[in-house]
This record gives sequence, C-alpha cells and structure tokens, in this order.
Amino acid sequence: MKRLVMLTVVLVATFAATRSAQAQGKDLAGTWVLDVEKSGTSDGPKQVVTTLSANEFTAQLGGEKAQVMTFKLDGTEATVKSGETVRAKTKAAWKGNRLEATVTPEGRGPETVTFSRDGAWLVIDAPAAEKGPIKLYFKKAPPAR
Repeated sequence: MKRLVMLTVVLVATFAATRSAQAQGKDLAGTWVLDVEKSGTSDGPKQVVTTLSANEFTAQLGGEKAQVMTFKLDGTEATVKSGETVRAKTKAAWKGNRLEATVTPEGRGPETVTFSRDGAWLVIDAPAAEKGPIKLYFKKAPPAR
C-alpha cells in the first residue's frame, strides 16, 4: 500500500512539473526589456510588448509608437495597415514551445522571427541580413508604479 501511495505521489508531482514547464514555455505575454549582457549586443528593440490569447499573438517591438503586429495562431494571414495602406501580411504557428511569426512586408519576401522562453527570458531568434541570425534575450519589465 505504501508503494502505491508513493508511486501516485511521484506521478502527480511529475505531471504537475511537466505541465508547469509546458505552460511557461508558451507564456510569452508581457512587457519585456532587452537584456544587453545576456544578448551580447545592444542591437535590437529595447522593449517588446506582447499579448497572447488562444487565437492570436500581438507584438510591439520598440517604444510606444512602434507598430503593433497581430498574428493569428491558426496560420491564416492578418493584415498590418497604416491608415488605408497595407504595410505587411502576418501569420504565426506553434512549433512545439516556439512561436514562429512570419511577416511579409509589401513588395518584399517573408521574414520569420521565433519567440520562445528560456527560463525567465523571452528569446527572439531573428534573421539579420548583414550580420547573420541574431538571438535576443529579454527579461520581464518591472511592474509600473
């Protein structure tokens, strides 16, 4: 009987730890600030604001005046407009715990940026034509006072 109770406790604890790790892996929402030391560069947006629901992901890369991009999580395209002008098409899909967000600016080819978590950090993997791929680490911004 003791073995059965102990086995049950171990299984429940393992399941809870796995679910917690999976939930954190997809917990991309928040206000994030660039961790220059961990990233090894100051190139990149100083702040990223993201939201995440069951149906869509939004990202605002940069300050308050930066364009908010909306990505539908079912893989269908969304349109980014400035007034009546179409600026880009967006779409996203989960690949495990990594969200691949593709932006296709008007008149150019698509670029895919990957959002994921590495412990406490939000990680953005992005192509950079001049320097090659770049990996940026962001930490949660302290709560506004």
